[in-house]
Amino acid sequence: MAKKYFTVEEANALIPELNDWVPRLQELYSLMHKGFPDIQKARSKAEYSGGSTSGTDYLNVALKANHISKNLEKKGCVIKGIEMGLVDFPSLREGKEVYLCWKIPEQEIRFWHDLDSGFAGRQPI
Repeated sequence: MAKKYFTVEEANALIPELNDWVPRLQELYSLMHKGFPDIQKARSKAEYSGGSTSGTDYLNVALKANHISKNLEKKGCVIKGIEMGLVDFPSLREGKEVYLCWKIPEQEIRFWHDLDSGFAGRQPI
């Protein structure tokens, strides 16, 4: 499958979905890291056949997060940092591959950056 490149308009059209899905994804990731303290204990004891009574609940949260992530990736979005709410969109600028950069709660794409520079290299469109 050919790589999808977004125009600013195409990326902006996805922002309403991102405003719904990224906060939900942030909640799920937070829950996975903070809501199941016995999972960390189970991980540390796994080599000794340790377990957790919350394993099924944790797995359900992880599967929901994975489902949202995969749906965003199918649309061509590149999730860069759930904690910060960062999503990039591959794009072409003056014949060069770049990322259009979005961060929650921005209401439109206003920045881009080189593939190597990341969020710190954001430049106005």
